[in-house]
Amino acid sequence: MYMKRDERVRELLDKLLDMFRSGELPPSVKRTIILRNRESVIPSDSWSLGNRILMSLQGTEDARGFKQWQEVGRSVIKGAKAIYILAPINKTISERKIDPETGEEVIEKKVIPMGFRSVPVFRFEDTNGKSLPEQAAYVPKEPPPLHEVAEVFGVEVIYSPFQGNCYGFYTWGGGKKIVLHTHDIRTWFHELGHAVHNTFRPLQGGQVPEQEIVAELFSAGMCELHGIQGYHQYSWEYMKGYSGDDPARTLQSILRILSDVEECFMRVMEVSDIPELQQAS
Repeated sequence: MYMKRDERVRELLDKLLDMFRSGELPPSVKRTIILRNRESVIPSDSWSLGNRILMSLQGTEDARGFKQWQEVGRSVIKGAKAIYILAPINKTISERKIDPETGEEVIEKKVIPMGFRSVPVFRFEDTNGKSLPEQAAYVPKEPPPLHEVAEVFGVEVIYSPFQGNCYGFYTWGGGKKIVLHTHDIRTWFHELGHAVHNTFRPLQGGQVPEQEIVAELFSAGMCELHGIQGYHQYSWEYMKGYSGDDPARTLQSILRILSDVEECFMRVMEVSDIPELQQAS
């Protein structure tokens, strides 16, 4: 007699809990990041982190001003809408100082930030004209497991170069998107966990501990279910980080959100065939 799917999910989560309690975790694998193709330097490489994230959220890895596109032989398509980035407004002032070595008065120029101004830029996808140097292909050669789940839930998946502060994120303002800066499967499952969680429990903005633990336990469970080893230690350390680095408190936090994780699993199973659970009745 086969176990029902919900029983198999609980068995899987219990196995993970025992693993976290005992500390018997598989050796960690090396994590990867997506690097930009440096053979083709583009203006946005020098943008601030916030502006580069904004560009990624708009579904592009190359956005430039109207004249910048003209300089490379491309033109903005008529009717295309600009996206806006923030550029600093600086003021240069002169200060009179005494050189401590010579005793002479010198004038030093100093740049003072005065604020920001919005600057319109256009996505590569909204231009036409001369071909640019070959663009890097950031998507993985093979789609990750459960890639179809994102499409079912109306979530766009974007792969882009590492931004220097995170491996990926999920956003639902102005369209649901998962942005990934790595091909590591654990990060994909984590962000997918956020997206599925958001289908029945509206998420709050920011790094909310319970939301992060739900997504990470979902990720650890999916890695285990698909036979993918080497990410359990990362998951445990990640969840501990949201529980004051206290193992006992971390386990208590996990127990509080188990029902949400189970619901995430069940919702994924409703729209996707997971081989490991095909024998469930």
